[in-house]
Amino acid sequence: MAPQGMHPADIVAAVKKKGTNLSRLALANGFGESTLRAALKKPHVRAQRVIAATIGRPVHEIWPQWFDAQGRRIAAGSRSRSPKVAGSAAGDASVFLTRKDAA
Repeated sequence: MAPQGMHPADIVAAVKKKGTNLSRLALANGFGESTLRAALKKPHVRAQRVIAATIGRPVHEIWPQWFDAQGRRIAAGSRSRSPKVAGSAAGDASVFLTRKDAA
């Protein structure tokens, strides 16, 4: 199982406690307004380092699934992945019907 980092809502709250928000922080650091929001869920090394520096935590504590203890990006092939489950987004075992089956 992949290590758990900070929840995105906790990261946003920590940034707000520092007196700013992700949009202002992004613009102040030369990013597009939504870049840091995207970095909460997808790897973006530079943006994640800005967030980590702002809240005073090492990147590997915030995103252990993407950074090692030295703060280096973990290669995509070496991360453990959750298996994809067929079915709907809710995770049930829905069967996808073809036009022929639906008739």
